[in-house]
Amino acid sequence: MASSSSTSSSSSSSREGDGSSYIECFKYSRRATLWSVVGRPDGGAGLAGERAVVGGWVRSSAVVRARRASGPTSPSRKPEVETTGLTCTEVLMTRVPLIRCIARLMAGGISAAASGGSARRPSVGTALVRINDGSCVADLQIVVDSSLCPLDQVTATGACVLVEGKIEQVEGTAPQHVVQMKVEKILHIGPVDSEKYPLPNAHLSSDLVRGYPHLAARTAAVASTARVRSEMIHAVHAFFQSNGFFHVNTPIITTTSAGNRSKMFRLIRIFSKSDNDSRITPEAVRAAIKEKTKQVEALKRSESNKEALQAAEQDLQRANALSRQLEQGGSTESSPDDFFHCPAYLTPGHTLHLETYACALSSVYTFSTAFQAESLDSDRSLAERWTVDVELAFAELEDAISCTEDCVKSLCSTVSKDCSDELKFLSSSQAGDTTNSRVESAVSSPWQRIKYTEAVNTLLQVTDKTFESKLELGMPLSHEHLSYLADDLYKKPVVIYEYPKQLKPFYARLKEDLKTVSTFDLVVPKVGIVACGAQKEERMDNLTSRIEESGLQIEKLEWYLDTRRHGTVKHSGFSIDMERLILFVTGLKDVRDVIPFYRTKGHAKC
Repeated sequence: MASSSSTSSSSSSSREGDGSSYIECFKYSRRATLWSVVGRPDGGAGLAGERAVVGGWVRSSAVVRARRASGPTSPSRKPEVETTGLTCTEVLMTRVPLIRCIARLMAGGISAAASGGSARRPSVGTALVRINDGSCVADLQIVVDSSLCPLDQVTATGACVLVEGKIEQVEGTAPQHVVQMKVEKILHIGPVDSEKYPLPNAHLSSDLVRGYPHLAARTAAVASTARVRSEMIHAVHAFFQSNGFFHVNTPIITTTSAGNRSKMFRLIRIFSKSDNDSRITPEAVRAAIKEKTKQVEALKRSESNKEALQAAEQDLQRANALSRQLEQGGSTESSPDDFFHCPAYLTPGHTLHLETYACALSSVYTFSTAFQAESLDSDRSLAERWTVDVELAFAELEDAISCTEDCVKSLCSTVSKDCSDELKFLSSSQAGDTTNSRVESAVSSPWQRIKYTEAVNTLLQVTDKTFESKLELGMPLSHEHLSYLADDLYKKPVVIYEYPKQLKPFYARLKEDLKTVSTFDLVVPKVGIVACGAQKEERMDNLTSRIEESGLQIEKLEWYLDTRRHGTVKHSGFSIDMERLILFVTGLKDVRDVIPFYRTKGHAKC
């Protein structure tokens, strides 16, 4: 039987198989993962004769019908299974495909009329069922005899099975199908209605699969991408933890904006009709004003807590404003800002909050979601995305670029090594794809570094290609411009740095020319920008000037300015777009295919 070792091969950080002759059980259930069987270097051949419990979802199946033996079996002929107990009609249908097809058309299979009006008899024979539990690319074929259960229950694509049996070697098969399991006992069947199951076969279009995100991971492509993503996330934490960084949880609800608020999702509190607090009466407001006035007067007399006094005065101001609104006939519905007492948004980035911890812990990172309410190309941009944000104190722009390069190369190298089967499978599904060589080149060779002005001048001199987007100094580089630099010209990752200040956020450090800022973008072939970073402005005067130039309310950023007022320090950081980096590693073309439950404009299913 399978070993009950407390160490699970499927949960180890290194997913390499071993040559042991026993099957390891998953630590938290009495079953062996398929990775521990068919994921071994020998494909499971060393486990022949071992017994185990395995489970998974049906990917495909075939049924070998029982047939009556007509005499001694010759070496060149497969033995036929005796069909004792079958009616003549059933025997004809198992032997003559045309009759079987006609019967199915007329009566949905073996008709009840053929058996004297009784219910259809279950198929007699053996089912060859390929299952997968999500632990690896390879499926395991299980052999199920009709004496164990009705075969239509275990052959339907999408059904879930848990079985116990014996591993046996398959002779004369391809290397990827070295072993199969002869099922001896069926422990569980999660049936599926084949007529209603939306993903009935292995060859499905991406558009169809995206329409069922709650079932998409049962397909080989989505499952492989999910394992690549999991390994990538693990590699992120491993890289930063091994290099002296601290992980910090930054908020996804923010009251601060580093740019255009129209591109942010605003939070609104929803009230039900039965909520007693859903309407605000004039009497309640007057009572609140009276109470807040007394509180303010008491705090003024005590002169002991200036922060509490300031908060009470702000509450009184809001109450007076609401009273005036009611007097003018305004809506009495609760304000959408009544929960936080100010406008709140889903954060578009984590830089500002992360900086505060970098100015105390020195080297920090976070892995979290960011949101953008922009109508961009759905195949390259998401409304909800995951980013790795990093901040380093006592660091300049060059330090941030070096850290970005080391990090991205480490992530690509780790995933290429530990998810080689997944990457090979994903690459094989895309004709003409050269993902492996592209990733290997990005890891092994130095990256190209050019200034923004050099990039623009280079593009303006291009004669063998016409760009649809207009370009001149001071304008942003479009996707086609970036693609030309990384794909056609340099054929490697490109770091573009020192952008005009009007193209980058207010917190980027202003250079001596007062026109450019210490920022960079990392552009990779076939994808575009996967990371961006900046040295942050530590000089108070320059920072406040940039805030005013950007048209932002400086009072909303007073908390951020405190990090410059009290112990300012040079510091730099960067942000990696996780979905775009996974696109680069896998060679997939659409960003919606590398994240579970994607959100884009017009789509937020599940």
